[in-house]
This record gives sequence, structure tokens and C-alpha cells, in this order.
Amino acid sequence: SYPAVLFWSGDGDTRVDPLHARKMTALMQASAAPGRPIILRYDTLTGHSGGRSVDQQLDFDADLLSFAASQAGMLSALDGKNARSPSRAPAPAPR
Repeated sequence: SYPAVLFWSGDGDTRVDPLHARKMTALMQASAAPGRPIILRYDTLTGHSGGRSVDQQLDFDADLLSFAASQAGMLSALDGKNARSPSRAPAPAPR
């Protein structure tokens, strides 16, 4: 089975046909293990090298970091809250 994967593509990509990302996502989703999401983030009006506005870039960065954090066990997959309870949080370093 495959690990969790986040694909990213845009419909304005002139180097790699966005169809490839859609097909690969569907192929991997068909055989993915439970708890290992295979996700396609598809942007409109962007190409291979981006061409995103600042807002679009911030949205993408937030999605990417959220995906990485959830797969690293830093976020609860169900509610998006920090999986570590406050009582187990590390104490701040002394000054």
C-alpha cells in the first residue's frame, strides 16, 4: 500500500498535463490503506511554476503544512486540534 500523498496540479500547466496528476491520484486512491489519504490539490489558472497570487500561495502553504502536520501526528485527523494534551506539552525553556 502507499503512504499518504498530497499531489498538486494546476489547469494552466503547460509542462505536465494535469490529467497525469488526476489519473495518478485515482490510481493510488483505489488501493490506498485506511488512514493514508491520497489527496489532489487542484488549482485553477495556475501553471507548472505557480503564477499564484499571495492569497493563493498562502492557501497552498496552509494546506501543505496542515497535511504534513496531520501525517506527522501533530494534528488530530478528526477535529484539527493539537493531538498532544496540554498537560503533556513540554515546559518552556528557562531563561
